[in-house]
Amino acid sequence: MTPYAFMVETLAEKYDVGRDSITPEATLAELGLDSLTVVELLFDVEDEFEIEVPEERATFETLAEAAALVEELVQAKGA
Repeated sequence: MTPYAFMVETLAEKYDVGRDSITPEATLAELGLDSLTVVELLFDVEDEFEIEVPEERATFETLAEAAALVEELVQAKGA
């Protein structure tokens, strides 16, 4: 599963975000996520992909930016 697909599933299943509102361009605020929920989502992603998102890199606005960061970290781990 790709990072984006995992985040979509997690947002819909765990955080009750409507699937129709989840798009790559959606900001986390538009999806109704507060800062605590974003941190929880990052923990979910870190556990799923066995990565660590450095705090200074966790400055994304959209779901696509978050997924791209996770993809980059996953690829770096495998290198």
